[in-house]
Amino acid sequence: IPGLIEGAHEGAGLGDRFLGHVERCAVLLHLVDSTQEDVAEAYKVVRRELKAYGAGLDKKKEIVALNKCDALDPETRSAQQEKLSKACRKKVHLLSGVSGEGRDQVVQLLAKAVVAAREQSDQEEEFEAADGAWMP
Repeated sequence: IPGLIEGAHEGAGLGDRFLGHVERCAVLLHLVDSTQEDVAEAYKVVRRELKAYGAGLDKKKEIVALNKCDALDPETRSAQQEKLSKACRKKVHLLSGVSGEGRDQVVQLLAKAVVAAREQSDQEEEFEAADGAWMP
């Protein structure tokens, strides 16, 4: 979720126009810049914005990754990964756009998660249709 800033749900930055786009996403890749001092707070800011916007954005399947890991020494990298993992309570993947580290693994995870989310959505729609509920 690049470029999401505090206050987006109230129109700051690209604001709700950007968040409206996120509504159509089956799965979210939450990238956190590993060079930030407080990666946990950076993660929490985005999560608060997703929740404040509503529309179930905070309930979407999320894959969390630290980006720019090539810029960190091994000790700092590990510490940042641990801090973020504690904040999100999920596995945190390490990525580098420069070196390509972690890219293929995360792309595979995303592809699997999108397929699973779409299958679940299709099943829910079939159930609702079978139930006789009106659907657009």
